[in-house]
Amino acid sequence: MRSLIRPRIVVVAGMLLLAAVGASQLFGSARADVKPTAARNLVLGSQGSAQPQNMEQFLTGVTQDVDAYWMKVFKESGLPEPRVSYAWIPEGQTAASACDDGSGAMGDSAAAYCPGDDTIYISEKFATDIYNGTLDSALPGSSQGYGRTYGDFAVAYIVAHEYGHQIQKELGVFDQGLPTMAFELQADCYAGSWAKSAYDDDRLEDGDIQEALDAALAVGDFDTSAPGHHGTPEQREEAWTAGFEAGDPSACSSYLDV
Repeated sequence: MRSLIRPRIVVVAGMLLLAAVGASQLFGSARADVKPTAARNLVLGSQGSAQPQNMEQFLTGVTQDVDAYWMKVFKESGLPEPRVSYAWIPEGQTAASACDDGSGAMGDSAAAYCPGDDTIYISEKFATDIYNGTLDSALPGSSQGYGRTYGDFAVAYIVAHEYGHQIQKELGVFDQGLPTMAFELQADCYAGSWAKSAYDDDRLEDGDIQEALDAALAVGDFDTSAPGHHGTPEQREEAWTAGFEAGDPSACSSYLDV
């Protein structure tokens, strides 16, 4: 387990995002017509900079990028800097966690932020299957023709969403007893506000924004009567877009007005 450690300690939190079949989801609005046959290389940051050579390096790089964004936001607001631990799970292995199904471990389908041990857990296999589109048929949105999961920025969206749950905990949102969908849509909005900062700094590739939007559509769910409903594909796309267009996480507070 690795940590983004700085002098000040702030409690972090989050909740389960995507599991291979029916866990958390993301955003969307258009339907997929043509599925790509090959994924692009993992790219992080500006052209000419050192690039990740594998999924582990990519997940770490994105987490550090998202962390730097929230450090800046918190500093400008006079708040202590956030801190988070992270664990990337190699394919075929498991990791013990305070948040699991009772087995004491997370495995190949893990993509979660655990409030019990303040750690983001993401399976490298899960992230790779998002990256190359393997999970399309298993996700609620894409299985119904909404969006798709493909590309490195689809993975980056998941990381930024999970980090958004941490921010919610630091700001006391978890103490308000709000519906699951309110948490999830605000985390999507937070992910969009981070993406806007990367866009403004000219650190995105052509197609990255669409990859995120397609992923949100793909993971949106339709079980609107369930307490754990995360939001429809359209709602999740709208939330990410709201954060991206505003470029300001304060614009995401409206998702808690329920």
